[in-house]
Amino acid sequence: RDSLHARNQGREMTDGNAARIGAFLEALRFREFRLFWLASAVSLTGDQLTFIALPWLVLKLTGDAFAMGAVLAIAAVPRAIFMLLGGVVVDRFSPRVVMIVSNAVRMALVLILALTTWQVSISMGLVYVVALLFGLADAFMFPAASAFPPRLLPPEQLAAGNSLFQGTAQITLIIGPLLAGGLIVLFGGQSAGESGESAIQDAVGLAYVFAIDTLSFVVPLLILLVIRDRFPPEKTVTSKIWSTLVEGLRYTWEDLPLRTFVILIAFLSLFFRGPFFVGIPAFADAMLPEGAAGFGILMSALGVGSILGTLLAGMTKHPSPSRLGLVLLLDFFGFGCLFLFMTQVPRTWPIAAVVLISAVVDGYVIILITTWIQRRVDREKLGRVMSVIMLASQGLFPVSAAVAGALAGWTVTGMLAAAGWIMIVITLT
Repeated sequence: RDSLHARNQGREMTDGNAARIGAFLEALRFREFRLFWLASAVSLTGDQLTFIALPWLVLKLTGDAFAMGAVLAIAAVPRAIFMLLGGVVVDRFSPRVVMIVSNAVRMALVLILALTTWQVSISMGLVYVVALLFGLADAFMFPAASAFPPRLLPPEQLAAGNSLFQGTAQITLIIGPLLAGGLIVLFGGQSAGESGESAIQDAVGLAYVFAIDTLSFVVPLLILLVIRDRFPPEKTVTSKIWSTLVEGLRYTWEDLPLRTFVILIAFLSLFFRGPFFVGIPAFADAMLPEGAAGFGILMSALGVGSILGTLLAGMTKHPSPSRLGLVLLLDFFGFGCLFLFMTQVPRTWPIAAVVLISAVVDGYVIILITTWIQRRVDREKLGRVMSVIMLASQGLFPVSAAVAGALAGWTVTGMLAAAGWIMIVITLT
């Protein structure tokens, strides 16, 4: 009898796991969402190609790391300034329309990079202009991409859909850089027929990378042209742009949980993102015996942990909304402890283990919070609310990175320790 009970219990556990996995993939049964997920996977992979190729191009043009930082800053400024306007436009004209226009603009910009790099007519002035326009297009693309899934899925499927998107994004972080690096190495060297001062090292490989990214925009554009909203908003935004913008800001601020979340995200962007993305490579170079290899191990642990966290969120029951604040604070606390652990145990594999655990928690929390927001906010206001949240997340990153870079140049361990203690204090208060 005990043996039979054990077999039945095992079968129930297996069926339960299968059901959770089935729930995770349930969102793919909806045709419009399935097509949009495919479009996003192709587009994100292409984006990663340019994210690797563009900084490499700048380094080959100038040999100056400061120029690379300037390009990133030039892209970040219009992205931050116009993010709120992007949310307004999304709610007035629909996320699908905004994504079509943004994708078309970005495809044209990457095509310009491909042609001018191939012809060795590229210049830093052109790179700065492309970065500026790319950041402007992103300001409209980001809130549109976040506001579209609730129009394609019923509320009970949003968690699974968000998990698929986040997991796919993390996978492209692995595939894209490997593909870009391989193409640059495979087709490396000077552009055909060029030599001397006008030659650019690795121009052929870079041109191929930009060309492939250009082609990667074709699939999303075709898909966005054929899919339609399955769950459109009940109301249509018709008021003036300024009134619509103020309405979105007031809506976010007057909702206490939303306001609290935006403030916490701003703190996270200020005290974690800059110290992490600036401090990790500096710390690996100065403190870890593996150097660049250690940096790669830590970033791989971050990617793997994020994927596991998103899968966990997609296959498990979410806690009640009343506990989301506690879960978010635990995420903050974990990152603060990570920084302190790094300063006390400067060894690659123990740090990688802590990074992995922290990334699992963070990946899980991102899906929880995103799903909660998409269910809580009215669909006709979702674009504006997401633009406020993304402004809090993206807008402070250049400041955070600049301050972290200055402090890391003085003492990288001190910078990490200070950031860690600040995050712990924020959590406890």
